[in-house]
Amino acid sequence: MEETSNMTAERSLEIITEQIAQSRKAVSKDVGQSLYVSGLCTMGIAALITLVILVFKSTLGHLLWLLLPLIIHFAIRNKYKEPAHAPASIVGRLVGKTWSTFAVFVSAFFIISIIWGFIACRLLKPDVYASVAIKVTPTIMLLMGMAVTITGHILKQRWLVIFGIVAGLGTFLWEQFGIGKTLLFYLTGQSPAQFGITSSTLPCLTVFLFALIGLTLPGLMLKRQK
Repeated sequence: MEETSNMTAERSLEIITEQIAQSRKAVSKDVGQSLYVSGLCTMGIAALITLVILVFKSTLGHLLWLLLPLIIHFAIRNKYKEPAHAPASIVGRLVGKTWSTFAVFVSAFFIISIIWGFIACRLLKPDVYASVAIKVTPTIMLLMGMAVTITGHILKQRWLVIFGIVAGLGTFLWEQFGIGKTLLFYLTGQSPAQFGITSSTLPCLTVFLFALIGLTLPGLMLKRQK
């Protein structure tokens, strides 16, 4: 009787393991499609914001980032409106919770940063404001890299984990230490202050690069895997 119970328990464990593996494989392609669409949307709005800033000579163009979550949501929703709804698996739920948590933290952080910047730049002296100003882009890039990396762990895709780490840490360091501004300085011989409105488009380049390396390319690879 005890041996039969052990056999039944082992078989149940095998079935559960197989179902999780099948679910992970099915979810991978859906996640790949979502990452791919998200990457394209992010790259597109980064290019649009750059154009708006350069044409209208105003950093207010960065407020368009607030539209990105809505654009991605409707783009993905439109992509999946045809297939019949299937019950969400545990793997799908984990991936969904990862990215919904990321969206909440990033949206809240971005809004808080805007409010703080609006208040601080009017109450503080320029030198004081420069020392307490919140660097938005590097923090968001790091959070996004973590989300991609966690997704890779959930899907058992080691290369996706590597993509997330490289994209997240790479763009974080690029933006945090002003590597883009430094390169512009050496290429043009001008100080960051002389770049004027052009320097405010550098975060768009950072986001564009992350979207390409951390979202679009991994998404395309997940979509095409067998």
